[in-house]
Amino acid sequence: MTLATQSVGSDAQNINWQSVFNQAYSRSLTFEAGDDLKHGRLVNALQDLGKAGNNATAGTIIRQAVQAGELEKTTDGYKIVRDGPGTGDIRQSLKTKLRAMMENGENGVIQSPTSSGKTYTPSTTHWRSHPEIAGEQPVVFLSGTTNARDDAITKSDESHATAKILYGRNDACPLANGEYDSGNDEGNTPISAPDGSEPSEWFTTMCKKRGLPVSVAHGKFEREHDGTLPCCENGEKCQSTNQWVDIPRNDDGEVDYDVLHATHEFAQVPQLIEDCNLIIDERPDFTLDNNTGRWRKRIKSYLKAIDAPVKRWEELMMGLTGDRDIDLDRLHDTLTEPEPDWFTTDSNAHALAPGIVEAIVTAEEQDHERWVGTTDYTYPTLNPNHEGPEQKRTIRIVFDSENDIRLLQAIPDFSEARCVIGLDAYPTMPKWEGNTLPSIEKKQIVSDDERHKWRRNQRNLTIVQVGDNKNSWTKQNYNEEKVRVLCNALRRKYGDGFTTGVTSNRFEDDFKKQLAKAGIETPDTIHFGNEKSVEDFDSERVGVVAGCISLSDEDIKDWIALLGKDATPKREVVDGYQGQAWVGEDADVAEEILADVRENGVLQACGRYARSPQQSDDGAIVFVLTNVLPDEYVDKKVDDVDVFGSKEKQILDYVASNDGVTVRTIIDNTDISKKHINDTLNKCRGYSWMQVDEGAGHYNADVFNTDCCPDGLVEV
Repeated sequence: MTLATQSVGSDAQNINWQSVFNQAYSRSLTFEAGDDLKHGRLVNALQDLGKAGNNATAGTIIRQAVQAGELEKTTDGYKIVRDGPGTGDIRQSLKTKLRAMMENGENGVIQSPTSSGKTYTPSTTHWRSHPEIAGEQPVVFLSGTTNARDDAITKSDESHATAKILYGRNDACPLANGEYDSGNDEGNTPISAPDGSEPSEWFTTMCKKRGLPVSVAHGKFEREHDGTLPCCENGEKCQSTNQWVDIPRNDDGEVDYDVLHATHEFAQVPQLIEDCNLIIDERPDFTLDNNTGRWRKRIKSYLKAIDAPVKRWEELMMGLTGDRDIDLDRLHDTLTEPEPDWFTTDSNAHALAPGIVEAIVTAEEQDHERWVGTTDYTYPTLNPNHEGPEQKRTIRIVFDSENDIRLLQAIPDFSEARCVIGLDAYPTMPKWEGNTLPSIEKKQIVSDDERHKWRRNQRNLTIVQVGDNKNSWTKQNYNEEKVRVLCNALRRKYGDGFTTGVTSNRFEDDFKKQLAKAGIETPDTIHFGNEKSVEDFDSERVGVVAGCISLSDEDIKDWIALLGKDATPKREVVDGYQGQAWVGEDADVAEEILADVRENGVLQACGRYARSPQQSDDGAIVFVLTNVLPDEYVDKKVDDVDVFGSKEKQILDYVASNDGVTVRTIIDNTDISKKHINDTLNKCRGYSWMQVDEGAGHYNADVFNTDCCPDGLVEV
């Protein structure tokens, strides 16, 4: 019994102060206010939980908890004394940093841990009530997926912040969504696209394959049908157009919403950037398809359309990387915008082709036989009577000596924003710089040590490393036997508490089958690359991260060239070295890019669990079958999975098939040596599924019993 429960009656027994504070938060508060509770709130929470019958008893409990060092008196009330920050401290730090950066018009990426409120805080703040912070300018919150966006708008609605979603073409326009295709499920009368194809196919071709804005595709469709479309009835414009009314400002230049919600793709819309406060949840990726064959056709079509002195991809590239004599200055001077119809009628057209050619012509050779070209490009204006800001991109291309495109980007012009604030649990700054602003910097809200304490003590997230192998299973070498043994062991120990896991995209189906064979009726899995901002495993208590994925040296070289850095794989300069370390002045940049996929992918996967630290019973244990995590993230290490051989399985199968056996019994009934039998049974001692009745057999022999025959051993 602690001092906090002495002399105050039975109502005060067994007080869990985290539960008391959570009760107060659940009534009318949120963690964004910090961990402190005023005296009255704490008294009410104690009474709600039946820990105090009246105000006087509650007051006594609080005073004695302070004396016992369980609670701390602060200027704002009381807080729990704990090792490391509380959830409220973390969330308050994020809120303070976010507001300070916005007030100062500062660009940066806040390293905000999972469950620190990086969706909640931007979505629920009534920004229009804080003109001194937002500068009387719009706040735009960009999410990585539509699910994350929808979660954000839900939080805005629940907080009564005025918010609006901006939808993509399929959600905004029924034509693009296929609702007027032949054989549509809605029973609508089908109509044809301008080229005779299905409407949904038309929009996919125009927007996805040719890179045109939905407004251009919709405008041409509308003109072809004399303005009469089922999405534009009764004089109304399509929702894809109507949703932009008074966005981001109304006709008087005023802001009507506390926050606008959209996905990362909407960063390409200039009115959502210019003088806006831009908050980006998770790092965006503005990398384009780099299929050289497709771009060869597009660029050839563009060069022919403008009657350039060079009309073939091979000529263009050999003038840079080979020995073809081409007047690049003359070619550059002839680059111009083709006729508007080319963009919408030529099957090989692409809106970015003119800019990509310009970037290629200006490319310079970098390390690792890469050429890098960069140019600022303005989208063609294809809608008659267009009003509004120009759409600008920074196009960057990396190609190699074989004339293959290695990396291709079209970055929106973030320089026009009032501020750009990224939110990322594990920010890889070279990638942030490469996808937003070159000068963007990382901002911390809590030290590394405090962040680990919070993960362990508040989120109750425990990470167990199984074995000491990397297990990089990007495309091959998936160890089905090890994964099977681990899944079976977890299922035996945790039962229905274990149903989920994460692995590479290549082997996700195999992994799901193994979970099903372990007795999980409906296994739930996600794969690396799809693990960010996913809430699916929030309530799960046990999980597996099976292996990791990794970038190739060649992929990292592309980024090294793009960023103009100096780094080389160590294996290329040190004989016999087989690891993935790098050497050179910027080796740290190369290793950070590698870690972005490998280490951070595993960390993000672990972060799908225990995402509700405000719930006192929340928590999870995640077993990671890889050694790529830094030691500070690993709470426990256990030996690698020991997969049984055929003789070991035969021994255990005999034990499971008989009611109590000794070593002598197994020797007499199998062809296995005594040493092998002893070694196998001794390895199994101490596991819950193996019962040993010591000295209970003839001549005081140990008697073994088991009701299962596992395929191997692992400590779980």
